[in-house]
Amino acid sequence: MNNISIDISGRIDPGRVSVLGSIKEVAEELDIHFFVVGAFARDVIFEHIHRIPAPRVTEDIDIGVEVASWEEFQRLTGSLIDRGLLTATKSPHRFIASSFAAVVDIVPYGGISGETKRISWPPDHDMIMSMLGFEEAYQSALKVNLSSDPPLEILVPSVPALALLKIISWADAYPRRERDAHDLLFILENYDATGVEAKLYESHVPLLTEEEFDSRLASVRLLGRDIAQLGSPETLKTVEEILIRETDEEHGFRMLSNMVKGASFQGTKFEAALQLLKKLLQGIQEEKPRE
Repeated sequence: MNNISIDISGRIDPGRVSVLGSIKEVAEELDIHFFVVGAFARDVIFEHIHRIPAPRVTEDIDIGVEVASWEEFQRLTGSLIDRGLLTATKSPHRFIASSFAAVVDIVPYGGISGETKRISWPPDHDMIMSMLGFEEAYQSALKVNLSSDPPLEILVPSVPALALLKIISWADAYPRRERDAHDLLFILENYDATGVEAKLYESHVPLLTEEEFDSRLASVRLLGRDIAQLGSPETLKTVEEILIRETDEEHGFRMLSNMVKGASFQGTKFEAALQLLKKLLQGIQEEKPRE
């Protein structure tokens, strides 16, 4: 976890800051770790830290909480409801913030997911989710200061961890998570603008040279290497398998079709997105531990 705190106080809507502050207070009382994920994490990193406009506006707040059991998860959500901070919905992971018009999705990871790194939601257990990558994302998270008065610091995934989570989430819930493919393409297209281009010229000139000084392609390869450094062997194996499949024409290019919806397979946008995915896979394969 990065010990340096990034200050973006004053850039986030006070209503969402208040919601997150209340959740953090209750989570700390119960000794439960949490970090923000999903589109809100994307907005914090790209829009608010790096000033790169996000592809769509989101009012939702997605949170990952580290718990050992459903009882512990329900203690947290029950406390938030009992204090009037959240209102339950028909979906066990979805809540409505009482002080601000926002949907709050809370998903558990950690011991609750067992060796399979999967959870099935009670009471019917008909909704199953992969939690692969969440532990790595938490461990490599950035500290971000959302407010100085009152003070509020939260954890947000690094860009490599966010990309990793998007890949797994898309594959786990296909075809229902088209927006994860959109977000992944946004990350690939903009990673060089997050300070990575300067890093390439400072310490990765051979990589830039290999890519004929195309900073976008070199940045995506570096992103793949960064993913390989933070992912566990099990997580990397899953991510690599997904990307191999989704860059193979015989498997229908499903992720790419979601990324560039409406573009033809021979179109410029499609070819550019395919090239970025292949560079991401190349970077992962270059850096992953040898078996």
